[in-house]
Amino acid sequence: MKSFFTVPKTLVLMLFIGAFQIVAAQTIVFSEDFESGTANAQWQTYYKNEDALVAKPMANAPKALTGGGNFVGLLRDSNVSFAGSAVAITGALSSKDYSIEADVYCYVNNAGGSAYTGLVVYADSSKKDFYKMRVDFDATDRINFSGLKSDPATFLPLFTKDFKGVDNKVVVGVDTSRLYPTVDGWHKLKIEIRNTSATQTSIWCYFNGTLVKNSPIVDTTSARVTSGSFGLYVFQNNLSLPGYYDNIVVKTLAPTSVSDNNNQIFPEGFGLGQNYPNPFNPETRISYQIASSGFVSLAIYDQLGREVATLVSQYQAAGQHFVNWNGKDESGNVVPSGTYFYSLKSGSNSQSKKMILMK
Repeated sequence: MKSFFTVPKTLVLMLFIGAFQIVAAQTIVFSEDFESGTANAQWQTYYKNEDALVAKPMANAPKALTGGGNFVGLLRDSNVSFAGSAVAITGALSSKDYSIEADVYCYVNNAGGSAYTGLVVYADSSKKDFYKMRVDFDATDRINFSGLKSDPATFLPLFTKDFKGVDNKVVVGVDTSRLYPTVDGWHKLKIEIRNTSATQTSIWCYFNGTLVKNSPIVDTTSARVTSGSFGLYVFQNNLSLPGYYDNIVVKTLAPTSVSDNNNQIFPEGFGLGQNYPNPFNPETRISYQIASSGFVSLAIYDQLGREVATLVSQYQAAGQHFVNWNGKDESGNVVPSGTYFYSLKSGSNSQSKKMILMK
């Protein structure tokens, strides 16, 4: 392996502690576990005259949620007045740069066809739009993330991304298995959404604590929503599907670096952004900018300065770029937990930053 630099163990410990200080800076702005026996009065319906979110005894759910307490939330379009769709939201319209996670009951190969349950972010009824993360573990075997607005010509969402089951697997040693379930049950869903620049909104989707492959995704459409409420989503075409939810937690996303505060804008024309998320598992995204066209290299190094992986080694145009690292070395092996460093070089310019992989 190539040698880059040597990092003192004391410095590594300081960096490791610093990363946890960043994580700890997140603030819980909303939580709901329905244990009062009623849903929080802050919940609203996205559509006028839609069914409200209510609390029900855990016994009403198809299966009990381990550690879920005595009550869960129930959301549905009971009379199918909204074609089977129901959305419950709360939080200020000005809310942005936050995460929402919840235990969600997921349907697999539902007898009535595709049965969607999930989460909503950046909801704004005045703009008639929101983003939704919804599981669709039926014939399509996917998690879908998309906006509400659609193209009037095709009826397809203006912004949409499928995270397919075939691409999402859990690595255990040398064996791999499906990340997505094959039977109905409770699962943890999470969305992190952040306005990463004046022209883009970035989204990270997690399933059972694992960042789904090809996250984050970036919406650069001019019609994208840049702030809004958060909440819950359920839909089954022209059927009244009951959606069950519990342990909902919403947190602000603390800046991960000075460059995040500047929305990853590099005044000098050259710069390396802090990876996000950080710490991460199993994948993270790195942003960087080069001042002029030329040959660019971006590589990962371990604490001993040995090169672990090369992410970029090619000629690139001037401007901002993004690349993901999946926590694997050049041979495709998953690297161990720890502190790593990534270095950007272009012409006479170079810059390095640290990241932490946690398992």
